[in-house]
Amino acid sequence: MRLGDLTDQGSPRPPSNWRRGFALLVSAALLGLILWRIHPERLGRVLSQLQPMPAFAALLCVISAALLLAIRWRWMLQIQGFDDGFLAAWRGVLVGNALSAALLGAVLGDVAKSAWYSRRHGHAFGGVLLACGLDRLCGGFGLAVYAAATLVLAVLGGARLPVQMEWNPNMLRALVWIIGVAGLIGALLFFRFRVHLLEHRQEVHRRVGEAWQLLRMHPGLLVAAMGVSFLAHLLIGATLGCALAAVSPTGLPWFALLWTFPAISLAAAMPFTFAGAGAREGAALAIWSWFGIPGPVAVAASLITFLATLLGAIPGSLLFLQGARKPC
Repeated sequence: MRLGDLTDQGSPRPPSNWRRGFALLVSAALLGLILWRIHPERLGRVLSQLQPMPAFAALLCVISAALLLAIRWRWMLQIQGFDDGFLAAWRGVLVGNALSAALLGAVLGDVAKSAWYSRRHGHAFGGVLLACGLDRLCGGFGLAVYAAATLVLAVLGGARLPVQMEWNPNMLRALVWIIGVAGLIGALLFFRFRVHLLEHRQEVHRRVGEAWQLLRMHPGLLVAAMGVSFLAHLLIGATLGCALAAVSPTGLPWFALLWTFPAISLAAAMPFTFAGAGAREGAALAIWSWFGIPGPVAVAASLITFLATLLGAIPGSLLFLQGARKPC
């Protein structure tokens, strides 16, 4: 995807087919390796005992997290002088979530989201993109607080990290190969976009500095954005927790499991996968095995989370496909 493809006038263009295909290929390869390890029939037995209420709660967590993120996104837009209302901000978040899944990670998704939003509402692309960067910054602060809080609670609850983990050698070699190829493609894409950034480096630095100063001038807003980010990440973690409750027996050490939710969510944010598929399941399979959770249960919970994420991305995908015209 070229930057010009996103920022020119007209209808938004879909992500490049080869990039979407590559993301799908990586996710399919990872899922294939994981299913080969746990055996599909065992996974089918777990899913046949699915409890619908916790699974539905996982979808509600995805929707609720999007509402909170819309509040934060609107605040960052207001700092840049853009205020199109809460519904407009919510539509932007839905489109951003869908694009982050369809593209290769959050970076390209944010660029496409900013281009879509700027064309739809007639704002300068650079200002919207900068608001998106500030939004990610506040989200990172909130994630750090959330991860630290869950880790502290887990330690207070008596959780202990394992000293070793057994891996299937063939699976480990395949994973290393896939991650290596993904890293190589990522480096090539980075150097390609680095040219565009260098051309406008001074302007980018100036606008980032101005925006950060604006954020510092509103410390209450910064604290509020971090609080909203914390709650949003809490709901994202609860999505995984509800999915695990939907397929697991009772008696799990939930207090000790708290720290695993942000860890698995971070793995799902790995670029070059489709909505984290494959990476999320692999992380859940590895980490939850330390707590004695069977592999099929871990993978089933991850797949339910993946499905809830996709269902939550449908409205944003439809909005993006409608184009950038303002509603009448």
